[in-house]
Amino acid sequence: MLLHNKVKLNYIEVLHDKLMHVIIVAEDLSYFVHIHPEIKDIDDNTRFTISHTFPESSKYKLWVDFKPKDGNQTLAAFKFNVTGHSPHTSEELVYDGKYTKESLDGQYLIRLKITEKIVAQNDVDFAFCISDSSGQSITNLQPLMAAGGHCVIISSDLKEFLHVHPTEEVGTNWCGGPNISFKTNFPKPGLYKTWGQFQHQGKVITTGGFTLKAT
Repeated sequence: MLLHNKVKLNYIEVLHDKLMHVIIVAEDLSYFVHIHPEIKDIDDNTRFTISHTFPESSKYKLWVDFKPKDGNQTLAAFKFNVTGHSPHTSEELVYDGKYTKESLDGQYLIRLKITEKIVAQNDVDFAFCISDSSGQSITNLQPLMAAGGHCVIISSDLKEFLHVHPTEEVGTNWCGGPNISFKTNFPKPGLYKTWGQFQHQGKVITTGGFTLKAT
């Protein structure tokens, strides 16, 4: 997929170290990717461009996250279909109670520390604990998007989107871990899926998706 988004550069501000964030998930939340578009001049117009290869044909939803100059953080959402080979078999989202999972590349173990009972519209504190594949704690994480990491939380009906950053700010020379803490508020009861992303030795770590249940 090649996507162009026409925006005048002097109309937007840096948000979490980037001018624009694009998050894409499969309709059943079985697939997640976070992309920062490239800036290109096309036909004398400045555009944000992404080129992405989808692993399967399926229905997807995309959010564009940016901040207009002197304005509020803005989200624009789009649904679309990807056709072709390797059709996706839809997976039902179920609460499995699993809070330790491998990173998507299989090189790390991530444990999600969160209260067992999540109450909608109440603040919730949680943390990701990052270890290597043998269980050894990672204590030399690097800043990612000017923070210790970030996470995305999306409701099962794809209507609620939370882009959450850590409770503590870090400097450019920060080195930390294994725990990165967050706080958020689940807007309504139901199932949600969350992914965390962190940086270690110049590589972005993306967690497997954790399913959460708010009451």
